[in-house]
Order: sequence, then C-alpha cells, then structure tokens
Amino acid sequence: MNIPYLYLEDLDNPRTREFIESHSKRLREFLNGLPNEILPEVLSWYGVDYVYTYEVCKSKAFVVIRGKEGFRVIEKPSDKVVFSKPGVVVWGVHPSPDCSFLGVGYTVGSDEGVIEIIDTRNNSVVDKLEGYVYSIAWRSDGRYYYLRMYRREPPPDGGDVPSERIILRDMESGKEEVVWGKGLPRGYLVNIHPVYEEDILIIMVSKGWSEGKLYAGPLGDPGKWRLLLSPGVPLKPAGASHNRVYAVVYDEPGTGRIVEVSGERIREIVPAHAKYPVEEAVAHDEGITVNRLIDARSTVEDYTPDGRLVDHWEPKEPSTIVFMKRWGNRVLGQVESFNKPMGLYDLHGMRSLYESSVNLGLEVTEDWADSFDGTKIHYFTAKEPGVEAGKALLYGYGGFGISLTPGYIGHLKPILDRGFTYVMVNLRGGREYGEKWHDMGRRLNKRKVFEDYRAVARKLESQGYKVAGWGSSNGGLLIATVITQDPELLDAAVIGYPVIDMLRFHKLYIGSLWIDEYGDPGNPEERDYLLTYSPMHNVRTGRYPATLIYTGLHDDRVHPGHALRFTAMLEDAGAPVYLRVETGSGHMGADPKIKARELADIQAFLIKVTG
Repeated sequence: MNIPYLYLEDLDNPRTREFIESHSKRLREFLNGLPNEILPEVLSWYGVDYVYTYEVCKSKAFVVIRGKEGFRVIEKPSDKVVFSKPGVVVWGVHPSPDCSFLGVGYTVGSDEGVIEIIDTRNNSVVDKLEGYVYSIAWRSDGRYYYLRMYRREPPPDGGDVPSERIILRDMESGKEEVVWGKGLPRGYLVNIHPVYEEDILIIMVSKGWSEGKLYAGPLGDPGKWRLLLSPGVPLKPAGASHNRVYAVVYDEPGTGRIVEVSGERIREIVPAHAKYPVEEAVAHDEGITVNRLIDARSTVEDYTPDGRLVDHWEPKEPSTIVFMKRWGNRVLGQVESFNKPMGLYDLHGMRSLYESSVNLGLEVTEDWADSFDGTKIHYFTAKEPGVEAGKALLYGYGGFGISLTPGYIGHLKPILDRGFTYVMVNLRGGREYGEKWHDMGRRLNKRKVFEDYRAVARKLESQGYKVAGWGSSNGGLLIATVITQDPELLDAAVIGYPVIDMLRFHKLYIGSLWIDEYGDPGNPEERDYLLTYSPMHNVRTGRYPATLIYTGLHDDRVHPGHALRFTAMLEDAGAPVYLRVETGSGHMGADPKIKARELADIQAFLIKVTG
C-alpha cells in the first residue's frame, strides 16, 4: 500500500530535517518579525504566576507555581521554595503523609521524565526515578509505590507494550519489584490514589476512556488489594472516609452517581442528575463535596454521609474547579476563570491559599447553536468590553470525555486587544453533559463532533464574524477534518499536535490506547467510517483557508509525522499552509518561555491572515 510521504515519520531522516528547516524558514519570512513585537505582550500576561497543581500532607500543602521564569514548588504556609529547575515542566508533587519527603515529577515536555525524591528537611535529593514514571504512594516502612509505563520493552512479568505496573521501591537500597498489574493487557491505564487518613490505596484502572474498574486495600499490603467495582462504564474515585470507599459511576444517564463501598455492600449515596454531570467528588469526615458542571461551569454541592444536600454555591463568574482534595476537615480546590489565573482555595468560604491579583476584565457571555440533528451546542464567548462582531477564534476539542470549561486566557491578550473574540465550544465527545454526551461523539458517532463545530461556526458567521478555527491534539483532528470536508467554512485554521492519519494512528507511539475512542482500523466497518473523515485521506485540490500546523519533535504521544505528512499533502493540493516545529518540547507542554514563543507565532499568524 502506498502511504504518501511516509519518510516524514522518520524524524532522523535527513529529508525530514530538510523538510522541517525549509518550512521553518518559510514561516519566519511570512510572519516577518511580528512575533517579536507581540512576544512581550504574551509574556506579560501568560507569564503571571498561577497554581499548576498541588498536593497536601498532614501540616503542609506543596504548591506547583508556573510563572514567567518556569516552574517552582513552594511549601505552604511557609512559602519556602523546595524545588526549582529551569527548562522543565513540573507535572506533579507527592508528599509523604508526615511531609518529610516529597516526590517531584517533571519532564521537558514529553511523557518521559523524572521523579526526584526530596528530603524536605534539608532539600536534598535522596532518590530518583527516570522514564515513563508517574504517581507515588508512601508506605509507613520507608518504601513507596509508583507507576511505570512500559512503552519500549515489555514489563518484567510479561505482557505487551504499552502496559502499566505498580512498583514497590526501597528508597535506600533502590531495590524494587512489581507488586500489581501482572497480566493486565495493553490498552489499560492505571492510576493510584492514596488516602493516608484511612491507610487505604485506591487503584483506578481504565480501558481507554470508556470503562473503569476500582480496586482498594490496605496501603501496606498489596496482597489484600481487591476489586470493588467493575460496572463496565467509566468511573472516578472519590476518596475514602470511615473505612468506606467512594466512587462516581457514569452509567445511565451518564452524569455520575456517587456510590459507597463498605465490605461487600455497595450503596448509592447521591443519585445521577438528569442533565448535569459530576466532574469530581471527594469524601471527608463530614460527608461528600461534589463539583458538578452546569452548562460547562463548576458548581459546588455538599452532601451529608447519607446523601442529603446541605449546601450549594458557585463562583461569581463562570469558573472551573479542579483537583479537589481532602485536607483534614477542609476541602481544597484550584479555581480559575477566563479572567483570573488558577488559584488555590479552601472551597468552604473560598478562603485563598494562593491567588493572583490579575483580572483581565473581559466580557464573558454564553450562547447555544443548533447542530444538524437539532442538538443544542453550548459555547462561551470572551472579549474586551465594547468589541463588536469582527473576528472570532473558535476553539474546540470534542473527545476522550474531556470537558472544556472556563480557563484563564491571558496568553491570548494580543489578539483580544486587536479585536478578536475568543469562543470556546462544548462539543459532543466531551463530558460536559455526562458520559452519554461523550458516547455521542466517539467511534461511529464521531461525525457529530465535526457537525457541532460547523454549526457554531456558521452561527458566528451569520452574526458578522470572520471565523478562525483552533484545536490541538484531538482538537487538531477536529480542525483538520473541518477544513478537508468544508474548505471554505473557516477564514483561517490553526492545527496543533494533531492526530491526522486515522488508518495508522494505532501504529504510532501509544496510539493503540485510542482505539476505544476512535475505533479500530482493523475492523472493516470502523475502517470504512474512519476513511470518511480521516484528514490524511480526504485532502482534495480546492480553496483552503490559510492554515498553520504546529507540532514538537519531542511529542512522544502524538507522532509528529501526522503533522508533517498532512502539511506535505496540503501543499500538493495548493493550500496556503505553514508549518511550525518546536524542537524544545513535546505534547506535555513546555517551559513557559518556549510556550510563549509558540503562542506569539500562532497569534502573529492569525493577525496576518485575518487582516
């Protein structure tokens, strides 16, 4: 079978390097210095300090702050900096229950990275893990568990790649052993959630993004970890309290009901809502705190242990709450909006542990558009006050059950100041309205995602907007599909780190994990359906919008070959396409200065091509 431009998947091929270099030069000439003009603007707003993630132990909170100079980890309440390393992305922190040790996970933008174990009493590094390593759960005997994904070589207990295993490691000797996951086939993702107050480890196993299993048991005894829930639908752990384990179960209608597991008994505590899903829940001594999405904005509900609603509130403007964690009798959470960067708060009373003074002052509204089948598609708009309909940047994702919710957009200040309206759309394929909403946009339903996006684009155009489309990763697939199916719909297109070849995605890097979302190219019916929209197989000669495709050489999740080959094919079709390849980062993000340059190029491109 002839595969066009297959050599571009070989990143070490001299022809590939020449292809990248020639396109880099072409893009620089086209942008003509404009990125350098707006880069200071990007940095001044994108570089503000905000809470990237955090974790708590008995008496302290360790908070990851991302700012202009990179990432640092601070200890609260002392505000002491316990970790700072230029040029890396800190993705997580894992303190021991007594706060004596801290695992800090970081990468240079790829999935592969490092976890350093720091003695917080003297800030010395006492252990180090490398590779595809994630999450830590501490035992009382000085050893700890961690997760390792085997992507190149099979796990020591046998099995296919990619596979994940839970490893027990002795910090002093470095001796380790696989203690859980033997026989777990590829395609299953594992996460560990220690609840130190209860001396319990919760293990979440997901098959793709559509089925989950929940295991739990004593932290110190892997032999007693047992299966608690296996309903054949997605799950989310919701912590433990009084020796009971809680979970959110996304069965019919898919918005999430909260169940309690005590011994052999499973009891429903909070029933599913007809429309609005539970995004996250956490059990604590006084009951259960729930983050529920209502039209893609976070609201907070408090329930008693027996499921009685006692309080309900939401932030003053459309906001997102993430990473709710139990801290004694308090529940913490990160909160952000389109106007305010992510801060850390005690959710009961919204008392701040860390927040930014920045407020963009944007005018935020919401609306709905009718999709092809009559489904109402919700979207937010954010713009400078007084800006009339002119140019809209329409951002979408629509996949993997990922909800798009309000988030700080200071990084887009240059185009907002130049009259753009930012539009974020809640497409099917996400989980903004529950698991059913996700299921309506995956596998043989994927077409609905593209139609939803087109419906919003057409409504904006009817209101007088020029519309530029933007999406990354699965969102890159979205925009690439829209321009190959309907080349004249958008006035410009920005496609980042995209999945493009829908017949070969499962053969590149960890693409086999996405079969449950996209379908199996080896199944004749699903292969035929994938062919109907696969951007790589639907490029035709025609009038395409000006298009910027961007990727990173270190992206080890979505192979850069998708972006490179698609660029070559669009060129053959006569499309005005430009390519940007970042050599210093990958799919997981980048050092803020690297990311700021990428954002400056994207916005310079949008300014150039929309006039």
